[in-house]
Amino acid sequence: MTLPLLDNVKLDGFPVEQLYPGWVPLSRDAVAEDFSVVVFSEESTSRQACWWLEGENYSASHILALDPSVRQRLLTAMDPVFWPLATGVLSAPLPDQTGPSRENLPEIAMNELSGSWLEGYAPHTLLLPSGHADSGEALTCPNGRKIGENRITALLAAQRGNGPLIVSSPFTALPLLAQITFQTGPMSVSRFQDGDTVFYLIWNTTLPALRPSFYYPDAPLLISDDPGAAMIPGSILSWYARHPEHASVIREARPFRAEDFGVGQASGRHSKPSDENATSPSVASAPSPAPVKQPASAPPPQASRQGLKSRLRSLFGRL
Repeated sequence: MTLPLLDNVKLDGFPVEQLYPGWVPLSRDAVAEDFSVVVFSEESTSRQACWWLEGENYSASHILALDPSVRQRLLTAMDPVFWPLATGVLSAPLPDQTGPSRENLPEIAMNELSGSWLEGYAPHTLLLPSGHADSGEALTCPNGRKIGENRITALLAAQRGNGPLIVSSPFTALPLLAQITFQTGPMSVSRFQDGDTVFYLIWNTTLPALRPSFYYPDAPLLISDDPGAAMIPGSILSWYARHPEHASVIREARPFRAEDFGVGQASGRHSKPSDENATSPSVASAPSPAPVKQPASAPPPQASRQGLKSRLRSLFGRL
C-alpha cells in the first residue's frame, strides 16, 4: 500500500504500510523545531485525528499522550506564537505589534496545541455553571474584579440575530458593540472590549437552547453550561493564531454609538421597542467562518499590559 504523506514515517521502528480501514491521511505539516503533524480523516464520518511526529518517528495520536518531556519541548517551541496572543488580543487590548501566526496548520492540530499550552502555562481558568449567575448576586472574579448585581444574568440573556450585537458591560454597565464575531467549530464567538477589559460571549450553534457562555480571560473566569466548555479558551486562542487578519478587523472596529440603539435595546435589556415593525440592532449577525467586520473608526486606545504580563510570568514559572 502506498501512503505518500507517510513516506519515511516509522511506527515502533517500522515503516507505516497500512492504516485502520476507512482512514486516510489528509495533510502533513511542519510545526516547530523537529516536530510535525499528520492529519487523518475517516471517510465515512469525516472525523479527524492527528499523529504527532518527532523527526520521522511517530510519537503519539494526541498531544496529551506525548511523553511529558517531549510535550514540554513542543509547547515551549510554540511560545513565540501563543505568548503575544495570550497577553494581547485574547485578554487585553491589541499590542502595537502582533507575533507570528500559524495559518498553515490544520484546525484540529492547532486546537490541541493551544488548549495544551493554556492548560500547562497559563493561570487555571475557574469554570462556573451559568446557574451560578441566576441568583443575581454580585460576583468577585479570581483576579479581584467585581461584577455588579444582575449584570451576568442580563448578559447571559443576550440573543443573536440579524443585526449588530450590543450588550451591557458586566463591569461598567456601558453598552458595547461586538468588535469581531467569528466561527470556530460549533462555536460563534463575539469579542467585546470595555476600556482595557476584554471579554467574550460564545454560542454553541449545535445547541440553540443553551445560553451563551461568558469568558473573561484576565480573571480567568468562564461561566458556561456548554458540555465542551473546557475547550473554549483554547479554541479562541487557536482561531487567533490561524487568522492573523483578526488584528486589522479589531483595530478597525468602531465603538458603540447612541444611534446604534435605534428604537431597540441592548441585548439582555427587557423593555420593548415602541414600533413593532422596527428592526432592533440588539443581536448579532449570523455566524460565518470569516470574521464579521464592523465599520471603520479610530482604533481603541492602547493601555499598558505590564501588570498582566507580570502576573502571568509569575504563574508561568518557567518564563
